[in-house]
Amino acid sequence: MTNWANTEARSARVISIACGVSGVGKTTVAANLSLSLSKLKRRTMLVDCDPGPIDATRSMGFSPRESINDVIDGRLTIDQIVVDGPDALFVVPAGPVDRAGRVDLAARRKLADAFRPHRRSLDYVVVDTPGSADPDTLDMVASSDLPVVILSGQGDGFMDAYGTVKLLALEHGVREIAIIGNRLGDEIAGREMFRRFRDVTARFLTDTRLSYLGGIMEDERVRTAARRRRCVVDQYPSAISARGFADLARTIDSMDIGAVPGGDCFFGMEAVAHAY
Repeated sequence: MTNWANTEARSARVISIACGVSGVGKTTVAANLSLSLSKLKRRTMLVDCDPGPIDATRSMGFSPRESINDVIDGRLTIDQIVVDGPDALFVVPAGPVDRAGRVDLAARRKLADAFRPHRRSLDYVVVDTPGSADPDTLDMVASSDLPVVILSGQGDGFMDAYGTVKLLALEHGVREIAIIGNRLGDEIAGREMFRRFRDVTARFLTDTRLSYLGGIMEDERVRTAARRRRCVVDQYPSAISARGFADLARTIDSMDIGAVPGGDCFFGMEAVAHAY
């Protein structure tokens, strides 16, 4: 019988990148962070669960026919759809835009089974989650080893991030959440924004601890690279934003990220697998 309690049965650590809405740079962060971790010679896989015209797969210049939907539907394996990205990064492509939808419990069960053979062959699995706050998405984020919420000072980014953190804490029982600031004026502004965000959150979510991983500066090079269907860390490695992603990767790689209970499963399926 499988020992679901053995959390050290895998080397891979699952990092979910989330936000309550689209437009705050979640996909940009997921793609560039994944590539930055790969540049550190870490075995990294980017899993694109948020299909769109400028999703993580297409932002790297890929337009594969096969996608994660083929895995969910049982037609293909992970090995049959994975794309070799730059710097030995593995990319699991998003499905067609017209089939965008929630990664529900049934889909997550199939993904858990599909990813299980890779639990010891990877260091990091970075999941670009759908840009929404639906229960299935948030449950997937909550069950990852490192839930990350994107905080942007532009537009409604501050309140959108707060709403996501609140739902993760109150409805999904998450007690530790990492924050990445995006599109910042400077590093000081980013740390000040996080301080304000932490103070606001602490008033209502007393049992939730937030940690600031770092921030990415506002940089036109990010948009220029995106128009060329490239990541800024690959196209402009000396840009201020690229250096920020490199710093984030080193910070994450230096952390002691524990595996959530279960160990042999991905996408938050440990509890489900244990129950059956």
